[in-house]
Amino acid sequence: MKGAATLKNSWGAEESLRRKLQGLLFFRLALAIFFLSLTLFVQVYRSVDLLSPKLLSLYTFSCVLFVFTIVAAAAVRTFGHYRRQAYFQLYFDVGAVTVLIYLSGGVDSLFSFLYMPVILSAALLLYRRGGLFIAAGCSLAYGLLLDLQYFGWITPLHVLVDESHGRDIATYFHTLLMNVAGFFLVAYLSGYLAEEWLRSSEEVVRQKKDLERLTSLHHNIVESIQSGLLTVNLGGMVVFSNPAARRILGLEEDRVHGKHIAGVLSRINSQSWPSVQQDGDPLTGEGGEGKAEQENQRVPYRSEVSYLHPSGEELALGYTVSILHGSEGEKLGWVFIFQDLTEIQSMQRHVQRLERLALAGRIAAEISHEIKNPLGAMSGSVQMLLAQSSPRSMNGKLLEIVNREIGRIDGLITDFLWLTRGAQRSPQVQGVSVCAVILEILEALKMQARLENKHRVCTRFQCDPVLMLDEGQFRQVMWNLLLNALEAMPQGGEMELCVSSSHGAGTRKGQGEVRIDVCDNGPGIAPEMRDKVFEPFFTTKSRGSGLGLGITYQLMANMGGRVEMNPRQPSGTIFSLFFPL
Repeated sequence: MKGAATLKNSWGAEESLRRKLQGLLFFRLALAIFFLSLTLFVQVYRSVDLLSPKLLSLYTFSCVLFVFTIVAAAAVRTFGHYRRQAYFQLYFDVGAVTVLIYLSGGVDSLFSFLYMPVILSAALLLYRRGGLFIAAGCSLAYGLLLDLQYFGWITPLHVLVDESHGRDIATYFHTLLMNVAGFFLVAYLSGYLAEEWLRSSEEVVRQKKDLERLTSLHHNIVESIQSGLLTVNLGGMVVFSNPAARRILGLEEDRVHGKHIAGVLSRINSQSWPSVQQDGDPLTGEGGEGKAEQENQRVPYRSEVSYLHPSGEELALGYTVSILHGSEGEKLGWVFIFQDLTEIQSMQRHVQRLERLALAGRIAAEISHEIKNPLGAMSGSVQMLLAQSSPRSMNGKLLEIVNREIGRIDGLITDFLWLTRGAQRSPQVQGVSVCAVILEILEALKMQARLENKHRVCTRFQCDPVLMLDEGQFRQVMWNLLLNALEAMPQGGEMELCVSSSHGAGTRKGQGEVRIDVCDNGPGIAPEMRDKVFEPFFTTKSRGSGLGLGITYQLMANMGGRVEMNPRQPSGTIFSLFFPL
């Protein structure tokens, strides 16, 4: 990993050097064109012949510089070793400037300053070390030129300036010393600045990568959390939502972003949110007097709200609202974090019901133990008295009433015992044909005159599943539900039985389920009582014990299923049983 990073950094440095080298060649090309233009200008200005030896040398210099630059540019694209090429091109520039100084008068030349751009270029390409090497090359070339001129070994041309005389050794020495000092000073400073610029660039690149990593991490965290997150501005408009928020709300992005929070979550109590400005709450339009003092006591604000999902399901959302602060502490809006608590609350209600049923089971065991024995003795005594009495006599009629009520008490105790037996999973698990059991229970209800002609039964069996469970418990569940539906229609009505199966993501936890619906068109159950229907001893009937649905609920939990109750339109109730496949 470290080797790969080193290789990548090395490749990046070589690529940067290649681009800088191309820039140097481009600058040299522009300089060649400049000198060619300058030569033409001098020729026109001085009315000199085109083939004049002085101008011909300047034309030759410009053409050589131009051609060599074109060849060097092609070589950069073809060959590697950019550092070697950079040194070669820079030393060529040193020689070119020296030739130009020779053509323009040597010590009298005005172009000795052109060594400076060469040294600056060396510092940019090769940093401080390269700048010092090129500065040394400039010093040697310029010093050699002045020495040869002073001793008369060469006679520089005066193409662009007039020839002057009378230069003594002090002038040569002073010119050479000042230029050499300038060369090394520029080389050192430009090299230092180039290295600092390189370090700053690397630091910027590193910080940019760190920022990109942090931004990516922040984005991944926000996109990956399972809690919904909404960002609301000061005007109450939603400016950001993560995928979990849109999934929980069941809304597309265009139906969330740019919409007012009151339109996205219409039941949110925005008056209880922490205020963001003292001159009023933009969500409610109310004044902000006193809110600043209360703000620290109410941040973050937590609450729960019901939300109607586009699918028609009502969800319970728990949400937290916090103030969104800017980098300087200014208040920009709100951060809204929420979770779907529907299943959690359902599990809590399920546990509470099971606890109440367990308590009822313990009470049932005590009551059954205390009542069963004396009740048996009473029943036996009444049977003996009935055998000795005439059925038409007053005593016989009274004994019949006592015997019937004893049977009613015995049935109630039997229901109590179901609470105790239902708390245990039955080991008698076998394949049970759902539709066959339902039809058998309907026949039994007819035989007992519970299902009368005034009741209409409609069966819709979309499938005939076979479930692995305790047949006795399943029969008890279906008996309780069917009997409950018939008792809800004492004047008659229609009872509908549906058996279906579902598969895939639409079911709970994505698994397949068998669904059994028992529907009646009775008066229904009031909304404020719907959460209590599965509690023991709760009933809306004048002669009911309130144990049937409680037993049903616990038996379904023992069989690994669940039971739900929903209102039926326009009237009635639907009890739905769900068994996992």
